[in-house]
Amino acid sequence: MANQYYALSREQALAEIVRAHQEERVPMLDNANLSRADLRKADLSGGNMRETDFTEANLSGAYACGAYLRKANLSGSNLAGANLSKAILIEVNLIGANLRGAYLRRADLRATDLCGVNLGGADLNGAYLIEADLIGADLSRADLIGADLSKANLSGANLVGVDLSKADLSKTILNGADLSRANLSGANLVGANLSGANLGKANLIRANLNLAMLSGADLSGAYLCESSLRGTNLVGANLSLTNLSGSKMNRAYLFRAFASKADLSKTDLSKANLIGTDLSGADLGKANLSGANLTGANLSGAYLRAANCTHANLHSTILGGAVLTNVIFTAADLQGVQAAPIDFEDVEAASLNDILIDPFTAQRLNLPLASPAAH
Repeated sequence: MANQYYALSREQALAEIVRAHQEERVPMLDNANLSRADLRKADLSGGNMRETDFTEANLSGAYACGAYLRKANLSGSNLAGANLSKAILIEVNLIGANLRGAYLRRADLRATDLCGVNLGGADLNGAYLIEADLIGADLSRADLIGADLSKANLSGANLVGVDLSKADLSKTILNGADLSRANLSGANLVGANLSGANLGKANLIRANLNLAMLSGADLSGAYLCESSLRGTNLVGANLSLTNLSGSKMNRAYLFRAFASKADLSKTDLSKANLIGTDLSGADLGKANLSGANLTGANLSGAYLRAANCTHANLHSTILGGAVLTNVIFTAADLQGVQAAPIDFEDVEAASLNDILIDPFTAQRLNLPLASPAAH
């Protein structure tokens, strides 16, 4: 870049900053050369810095609120603690930059390359990061409340303890990202890709995860009370000790998911795919399992009091030690169910109307029901 043309040399640009401050106006620094410049705590607020070269510059603690930095080169620069609130940073080069603790409230970072950038503890409240590239970025404990990250790529990013409450993460790529203990309450994650992501003990209360991809994700101990997971892919996901009470999970895919001791009370799991799912010790009290496929699922020791299993497929399901008081099994498939007669002692005869059951299972469970031939 030795032959690159600059509108202002480093000396001219630094002089313009001083002059602008004296004349109480914004600095005019478009296409200036400020590479490796010492701009610690400099006042660049509202400045015009389009395509300006800040390569490896020291801007720690600088004040650039509302600055126009479109296509500026900030690669390798130090912006720790800098104030870039409401700044325009569209298509800025921030590769290798340090933005730890920076203030970027409502900053516009659309389509910006932030791969591997250090944004730990940064204030990005309400920031625009639509389609931004944040692969492998460090956003641990950053403030992203209400930020727009729709269609952004955060695969492999460090988001431990980040605050993404009410943020827009629709169609965002988060596969393999670490979101443990993150706050995603009320966030929009419709169609997001979170496959293999770590969401252990994360707060997803009232979040919208409809049609999201969470296959192989770790949601152990997470809070998803009253969240929406309609049609969500949770194949092979870890939901042990997860609180999903009151959630909408109709038509969700939980094939071979691990949900031992999860709280699924009052959850809508109608027509959900729960084939081979481990629900041992789970709380499914008053859950809606109508039309759900629980073939081969493990519900040993589960609490299903007053659950609705109408038209559910419980073929070869393990129900040993489960609490089945007031469960409705009307028109359910109970062929090959693995349980003991005592497990069905508190099931009302009326709730077993029109069930599909083989003679051997009916005899083993002491259920005086008609054979499948009657169906």
